[in-house]
Amino acid sequence: MSITDYNSEKNQTIKERFVDREVFGDISSLMERIIKCEEKEVSIEGDILGSMTTLMEDIIKSGRKDGSAEEEVLDHTGALMESIKGDKNCELYNEIENLYKYRIDIPETKDLKVHEKVKLSRGDVLETERERIVREIREKIAELKGEENFSEMILADGEISEETNKINQADIDDRIAELENCLPGIENANGEMQEICEWIHVSNLLHDRLREKGHPVWNDDKVYVWGRTTTGQAILFDDVIAEICNDMEIFEGQKNEWKI
Repeated sequence: MSITDYNSEKNQTIKERFVDREVFGDISSLMERIIKCEEKEVSIEGDILGSMTTLMEDIIKSGRKDGSAEEEVLDHTGALMESIKGDKNCELYNEIENLYKYRIDIPETKDLKVHEKVKLSRGDVLETERERIVREIREKIAELKGEENFSEMILADGEISEETNKINQADIDDRIAELENCLPGIENANGEMQEICEWIHVSNLLHDRLREKGHPVWNDDKVYVWGRTTTGQAILFDDVIAEICNDMEIFEGQKNEWKI
């Protein structure tokens, strides 16, 4: 069996157990209430308590027998309540990471390295990836300017002719101009908000893995939430769950295989 056979019977069970361990439940109604609320009022505590009750019922129905799960939900949701009550301005959306994607055009410039994800996404990149591209372009510009200086140096040493230096300088100037011209479009690109279908209360570990994969996430260092962009199927069937399990090498035949 290939270790990338994510949907084998055993690997399906591994994914199911991973989700059971790292996903605490759907808190969409609670998160949407918080986002829409410009000022936190005491009445929101009723919404939180109602969401907690629903969440606890879902855990029980799912067959989780570990009492620590319920305790952890209570602790985390209580922390979320305190966080909400302590801040009068609802700015949660401003704190969500990976919420926007940006469509940018990458110049076909010799030796310019861009993140592989950019090529695969046809220019739809996250904020962190956009920042990386800008940084790489600026580094390339600095490198080219260094090549200009080097050409002048070896000209002064008599290692190349004036004509060769002029050709070198013209080529480098064109490449620098191309990069400098594309920077404003990349830096000022308009972002398109990813559609969040569900808000899922998750563990710190899963939150960080999802963030690395470009999924919308939010946390206040106590509560960790995933803005899931798919719906209509069990979480264990989301491609990103298989990717994370594969990265952790917990599938059958892998280094850290979970024994079931």
